[in-house]
Amino acid sequence: MRRGIDSAVFPHLAADLDRVRAVLGPVRFEGRPELTALTDEGPDTSRRMVRPTLTLLSYYLLTDPATPADDRAVRAAAAVELLHLGSLYHDDVIDHAYQRRGRASANAVWGPHLAVLAGDSVTIEGGRVLIELGRREGLAGSTASAQMCAGMVLEAADQYVASRSEQSYLESIDGKTAALLSLACRVGAMQAGRSEDQEEALAVFGRQFGMAYQLYDDISDLTSTAEEMGKPVNADLPEGVYTLPVIRAAARDRDLARLLRSRMTGEQATHARKLVLASGAVDEALAQAEEFMDQAAGQLAALPVDPRTRHAMTAYARSILDRRTPGSTVSRPSTQPLQTHSEVVSAQAASWLRSWLVDTGLALTPTEADYYRWTGGLRIPTHTWLPAADSAREQTFAGMFTLALVWDDLFEDPQLTNPEAVTALRRGLVAMLRQDPQAPSMPGAIPAAWASLWPRLREGRGTRWQQRFLDNLEEWFEACEREAHRRINGDIPATADYLPLRKSTSGFETAIACLEVYQDREVPSMLRNHPVIRRLEELLFFVVFVENDLAGLDRDEAGRVPYNLVRAVRHETGCTRREAVEQVQRQLAEQRAQLEAVIRYIPALLRALPGLSGRGKDYAEMYANITSGGLWVNQTDRYTQISDSAAPDLERLRREIYSRAAEPAQTASQPPATGP
Repeated sequence: MRRGIDSAVFPHLAADLDRVRAVLGPVRFEGRPELTALTDEGPDTSRRMVRPTLTLLSYYLLTDPATPADDRAVRAAAAVELLHLGSLYHDDVIDHAYQRRGRASANAVWGPHLAVLAGDSVTIEGGRVLIELGRREGLAGSTASAQMCAGMVLEAADQYVASRSEQSYLESIDGKTAALLSLACRVGAMQAGRSEDQEEALAVFGRQFGMAYQLYDDISDLTSTAEEMGKPVNADLPEGVYTLPVIRAAARDRDLARLLRSRMTGEQATHARKLVLASGAVDEALAQAEEFMDQAAGQLAALPVDPRTRHAMTAYARSILDRRTPGSTVSRPSTQPLQTHSEVVSAQAASWLRSWLVDTGLALTPTEADYYRWTGGLRIPTHTWLPAADSAREQTFAGMFTLALVWDDLFEDPQLTNPEAVTALRRGLVAMLRQDPQAPSMPGAIPAAWASLWPRLREGRGTRWQQRFLDNLEEWFEACEREAHRRINGDIPATADYLPLRKSTSGFETAIACLEVYQDREVPSMLRNHPVIRRLEELLFFVVFVENDLAGLDRDEAGRVPYNLVRAVRHETGCTRREAVEQVQRQLAEQRAQLEAVIRYIPALLRALPGLSGRGKDYAEMYANITSGGLWVNQTDRYTQISDSAAPDLERLRREIYSRAAEPAQTASQPPATGP
C-alpha cells in the first residue's frame, strides 16, 4: 500500500492503481516499433502516481471505498496521469534537465526535438481518454491544459525579473501545477455521479493542495539534495525562476536583489541560495503552504461523507507534502579515462604494426616506426576494450587506424602551405583508392600500405560495404582538403558551422567501419539510423573533439588550425581567450552530462529494440568500444612527444602521391605545374 494511505479505509487502492498502470502504457507509432521506447518508462519507474491516487480517492470518497473503482474512474485516473507525464517531457526540455527521478530524462536520451513531440503524443492521448469518458470530462481536461500553459507562460515571462511579485508567482503555480491536481480530483468525483457542488468542493481541494504542493517543491529546490529530489537542485535561481522564498528574501536584501537582475554563474547561484536560506523566507513560505493545506482540508469538511475517508484523504495529501523520497542513485561511470597507459592491441599486433610500417616504407627506420603521433595513437589509458575476433583482424585494425593517422598528418602538416599542393595530395589519394584492387600500380609507401590493407578490410564484406567504405574515405579526403585550404587562408568558420565541419574531417565513418572489421560484425542501418544512436554519436563526437580543442589549444593557435571551437568563439564574439575557454567548457559540461545519460541508456535500448535478431548484446558491446575509443582518443600518447621518437618525412610521403596527380612536386611550396 502507498505511503500515507490507510489501507483499512481504501483497501482496493493498490489494485486499482495497477489497473491504471495497465491503461497507461507507451504510445505506439504504427509501423515503427523501434520508437515505442520514446514514451515507455519501463516497469521500474519510480513514479509516485499522485494524480491518479487523488482521482481514485475522490471517487472513493463519494461512493463506497470498500468497493473496487469503476472502470471509468480508472480510465479517468490514467488520463490525468498522461496529461501530467506529457507536461514532464516539456518541462525537462524547457529546464534543460537531463535527469528525472534519478533516471535519464527523454530530453537527455532522445534530444529536445523528439522529447517535445513525445510530450505532445502523451498529452494528446490523455485528452483522448477524457473525451471518450464524456463531454464534461473532455471540457474539464481542456480547461486545465489551458491553465497549465498559461501558468508556464507567466513563469517564462517573469524569468530574470528581480521585481517579480508574489501575486504573479501564485498565479503562475495555480496554473502550471494546481490546475492539474484540481482536475484529478474533479474527474474522480465526476465518475461518482454526485452533485456538482460536491465535485466543485473536491476540485477546490485539489487546487489548494496543488498550491501547497508546488510551494513545497520550490522550497525543496533550495533546501534538499539531488539524491533526495531525484533531479538537480538549486536549479531555479540560475534559470531566472524566482519562487516565493526568493521573492520575499530579495524584498529585504539588496545584495540578493542585485544578483537576481541577470544570469548568474554557478558560484553566484550558490551564494544567492545561501542568502535566501539565511533570510527566514523559507519558513515563511512553509507557513504559506500550510495555510493552503488547511484551506484544502476545509473543503472536505462540509461533504456528507464518512469522516474516516475524509481524514484519510487529508492525511494522504499531507504525507505527500512531507515527502523526502530519495531518487534512485545512479552510478555514473566517468567518461574521463584512467591515466595508466597500455596498448589497445596485443603485444603481437603492436610488434606486427612496427614491422609493417618499415616494410611498407611509411617509416624508414625502426625509430620512425615508433613515432609517437602514429603508434602512440594505440597507446591509451587502461580501460575496458573488447578484444578483436582474431589476430588477423586485430592487425588489420591496427594498420588501418595508423594509416588514417598518417593521412591526417599529411593534410595538417604546417609545412604544407601551398593550396595547389593540397589539392594534388587529395587527388592522388583518391586515385590510389580507385585503382584496380587486383592489380595496384601506384608506387610509394602510402599506396603500398593501402594495397596491403584493402584486401584484408574487404574480406568477407559485401560490395555495398566496400563501396561505402571507399566513398567515405573520398569524402574524408575532400573535407581534409577544405580544412587545409582554410588553414592556409587563415579562415575560421562560424560557431554554427563548427560541428558539421569538424565531423567531416574526423574520419568517424571510417572508424565505425574499422570497428566492424575488428569485431567481425556490421552495424545494421536500422540501428545507425535510430534516433538515440544518432544522438549518441553526435554527443560523443562533440565531447571528444571539443576536449581535443581545449587540450590542443596552444598547438592549434600556433598552427592556425581553423576547426577549434575556442578559436571560433573568439573570432565570432571578440571575447578574450579566457572567456572563450569558459564558454566552451560550459557547453562541454552540458553535452557530457547528456552523453553519460545516453551511454547508460544504450544497453537497455538494444535489449528491447526489435529487429536485431537477438544480437542486441553484441551491438551493445560494439557501441561500448565506440564510446570507449572515442573518449580515450585525446588521452593517447599521440599527443605526448617522446624524445627518442624520430619524425618521418611527411613531404617524402606526399611527393609519392603528388606524382600520381601530376608532375612530381619539388617542395611543398612548389606543387606540380600542371593539374592531373
